[in-house]
Formats: sequence, structure tokens, C-alpha cells
Amino acid sequence: MSEAPLISSQRHLDRDKVLRKARTFSVFVVRVHACTLRGRRYRMVVDGHHNLAAARMLGIEPRFKAPGSKFQRYLNRMAPLEREAFLINNLTDCDHYYVDTGEVVAELLNVEEPWGSL
Repeated sequence: MSEAPLISSQRHLDRDKVLRKARTFSVFVVRVHACTLRGRRYRMVVDGHHNLAAARMLGIEPRFKAPGSKFQRYLNRMAPLEREAFLINNLTDCDHYYVDTGEVVAELLNVEEPWGSL
């Protein structure tokens, strides 16, 4: 079984920040949340987009870690349908896309109502 695809909703990267990290960091931490959205498994980048870009620039595998405890507590207070809707609807600066290809995740384009389909 292959690993769930890596997705994001942030395309903006500050080039200077990426270059600075590539020059000065030796470990690149990327916070990723494993989730199921509309029946499919994903790994969603929630923090570390610039670290990921710097690591890729250098051809280094980043260190993937789970999101911090504050993020986890926030999600755990939600019912499953509400959590799924939050993750689908909470976009940074673009629609969800596959990090490896840049292709938009078509299955996640429509807004998700927190109570599901009626």
C-alpha cells in the first residue's frame, strides 16, 4: 500500500526565506496531519511550507512530524463531520493541491457543510 498523497492549500513561498533556510538549516521539519477527507487518505501540510521547499531545493528529505498539541486539541473538540468540513474549507491561499505535482485535488473543490449531506 502506498503512502497517502501530500496535499496543501498554501502555494505562496517567500523566495528569500526559502533560500535562507536552505543555506542555514540542516534539518527541515514539516508538520503534516494525516486525515481522511471524502473517503480518501491524505497527508496535509499544516506548517513548514518554506522548510519543505528548502529541503526539496537541496534534495534532502524533510522530517515529517505531526502537528503540535494545540492543533490536535482543536481538532479533537470537533465531531468527525465538523472536523472534515473544517479541513476541507480552511484554505490558506489556494485550493488544495497535490504537493508533488501541483495539480488541484478535484475531490476537495466544493465547500463541505459541517453537518454533511442531507
